Amino acid sequence: MSHHTATRRPAPLTSLLESWVADQLITPEQADRIRLRGDVLAELPGVQERPHERSSLVTEALGYLGGVIIVVASILIASLYWDQVGTTARLVIVGGVAAVLLAAGFAVPQRIGDVALRLRSVLWLASTGAFAGFLGLLGGDALDLAGEHVFLMVSAGVAAYATGLWLVDRPPVQQLAMMVGFMLTAAALTNELDVGDALPGFAVWGVALIWLLLGWGGVLDPRRLVIAFGAAGMFAGAMTTIPTDAGIALALATSVAVVAAAVVFRDLLMLAVGALGTLLVLPSSVIELFPGELAAPIVMLVVGALLVGAGLFIARRRHTGRQPTTPTRDFSSGTPTIAVTAAGITGVVVAAVIVILALV
Repeated sequence: MSHHTATRRPAPLTSLLESWVADQLITPEQADRIRLRGDVLAELPGVQERPHERSSLVTEALGYLGGVIIVVASILIASLYWDQVGTTARLVIVGGVAAVLLAAGFAVPQRIGDVALRLRSVLWLASTGAFAGFLGLLGGDALDLAGEHVFLMVSAGVAAYATGLWLVDRPPVQQLAMMVGFMLTAAALTNELDVGDALPGFAVWGVALIWLLLGWGGVLDPRRLVIAFGAAGMFAGAMTTIPTDAGIALALATSVAVVAAAVVFRDLLMLAVGALGTLLVLPSSVIELFPGELAAPIVMLVVGALLVGAGLFIARRRHTGRQPTTPTRDFSSGTPTIAVTAAGITGVVVAAVIVILALV
C-alpha cells in the first residue's frame, strides 16, 4: 500500500482573507495585518509519493546518534588523557569537536526538508556548546584571565557564534542559544562593574524582555515561541534578584505581567510559562515577605486558583465560535516599528538603571 500526503503550494492570500472575514473567523483589521506579511502556504488535498521519507528519517537518526557518539568519545578521551596533555592539545581537542559538529551541520543536505533543519540545529547546538568549552579553556588556561573576564569572553563568543549560525537557517533552537548567549553577555558586562549579585540578573531580565518585544512585533519568528522564550528568560533573570526587596518586586511584577499578557493575548503557551515561572518565584518571594509558616501556602493556594481560572478563561475564549459584534483591536501581535522602538527604550532604561546604581 502506498503512502500519501498533502501537497503544499502558495495560495492566493487575498481570496483566503476575504473568505475568512466573510465567515467572521477574523476581523477586517486582522486581515489587513495578515496581508502585510505576504503569501502563505495552504495545504491542498493531493497525492504525492514520499520516496525519501524513510531515508530521511534514517539520516536524521544516524545524525543524532553520530553527534552523541562524537561528544561521548571526546569526553572519554579527555578523561583518560586530560591531565597528561598540555593546554594546546586540550584546545585542539575541544576546538576540533566544535569544528567537526559545525562541518557536519553544513554537510546535511537541504533536499531532505524539515529533517535537515532539525538535524542541523541539533548538530550546531552541540557545536555551540563545544565552542563555549573552547573559549573557557582559551581564557582560563591559555590566557590566564580572571574568572569574570573568562565569563565575559565565553558568553560574548557564544552569542556571536550562535548568531552567525542562526542567520543561516533561523532555526528556533539556534535562536534560543543566541538569546541565552546575549543574556549571559549582559550579565557578564554588568558583573564587570562590581555591582553585587542582583543587577546581573536584572540585566538578564532586560535582554529577555527585549527578546519578547521583538517576537511580539514579528521581528523574530516564530512569534509565539519567541514570546515564550522571552518570558522564560525574564523569570530566569528575576529569580536571581529575589534576595533583595527590589528583586522580589521585580519577580512578582514579572509573574503578574506575563500571566496578564497571556490572558489578553489568549496564549496558552505563554500562560504555561507564566504559571511555571510563578511556581518558581512565588515561594521564595512569599517567604521573604511573610515569614510565617501558614502565609506561603495560603498565598500559593490563591495564586494557583487564579491561574486555573485564567487557563479556563483562555481555553473557553479560544474555542468559542462567537465573534464580537464590533471589531476589537488585537493586541497579541504588534508592528516591527513599535516593537523595535519599545525594545530600544527598554535597553536604554535597563542600562541606565544599572549604570546609575553602579555609581551610587
